[in-house]
Amino acid sequence: AQKTFVERLIAEARDSGAEVREFGELPADLALKDGNFVRPALVVDPDPLLGVVVEEQFGPVVPVIPFDTEEEVIRLANGNWAGLGASVWTADAEAARRIGSQMVCGYVWVNDHGAPRLDLRAPFGGMKQSGIGREQGIEGVRAFQDTRSIATIDPVALAVAEH
Repeated sequence: AQKTFVERLIAEARDSGAEVREFGELPADLALKDGNFVRPALVVDPDPLLGVVVEEQFGPVVPVIPFDTEEEVIRLANGNWAGLGASVWTADAEAARRIGSQMVCGYVWVNDHGAPRLDLRAPFGGMKQSGIGREQGIEGVRAFQDTRSIATIDPVALAVAEH
């Protein structure tokens, strides 16, 4: 089902007139030919309402959307319902920090992207409709804690409060 979904996103983009660049070859081995393989693809300048832009696809397809200003790219990136992860690609470390700090998502990679590259010491989890809570890091540990407060009457504090 996931392969079909990703293939539909690619077909929808191509049918809309977006430039779709696919890479690599699918396995020719008979044992693998019916597997769930999809060629990696870039979709260049897609309509912002296409599924490849607005849906979490969990497939090897990346929309490449042009922008003119930092404000515009931040607005575009944050202007959807999802917020699992983002990446900022730049040679300017200050720009990466500035833009990354404005992304409304749970994890921001700089010049990299993907779950295999998570720093396991850092918390991971989505924002908006991409999940709740955190895994990993101290925030992930705290999700498994049950904390409580116990209040007792302190006679000395009570006497001071009465005066």
